[in-house]
Amino acid sequence: MPPLTPEQEAALQAYAARNGRRWKSILNNAWMGGPPYDDGGLLRGLRNSHGPTWLQSYRLPKPAKR
Repeated sequence: MPPLTPEQEAALQAYAARNGRRWKSILNNAWMGGPPYDDGGLLRGLRNSHGPTWLQSYRLPKPAKR
């Protein structure tokens, strides 16, 4: 499985920020064709390259310390 690009990481982080604690289940639902239908572009590419099983085990990177 290819590693994530910085753009893909940023898209996942933005999606998580918009959708809160349940972001993975919301994204998975969108990947399966359900609402909110907002998984275009990079996120749809991740579904095609990595899949829903990968999403379940994915963890957002920890924010960098200042």
